[in-house]
Amino acid sequence: MTLRSRIGSIALGLLALGLAMAAALVSAWAIEKATLPFNEEGNHFDGLVVHHAGSEWVMAALALLLWVLVGLAGWGAYRLNRRACG
Repeated sequence: MTLRSRIGSIALGLLALGLAMAAALVSAWAIEKATLPFNEEGNHFDGLVVHHAGSEWVMAALALLLWVLVGLAGWGAYRLNRRACG
């Protein structure tokens, strides 16, 4: 049972790391979208593409969800590691 807990904690730790990278990228993208200038219709415009107003909030909510999943995976890895080390 100890080896299984150890492998599970490593897997959850790697999952937390991957989710953290995704959450950081989505967070950066949401911040970048929120700082774009507006065009005359009130939408964000980056010089080439018009982004609808409010889409940065959706990206921020997705980033928040990913950060929560990072916390849960990290907490699970910690608990399994603590059980393995006994």
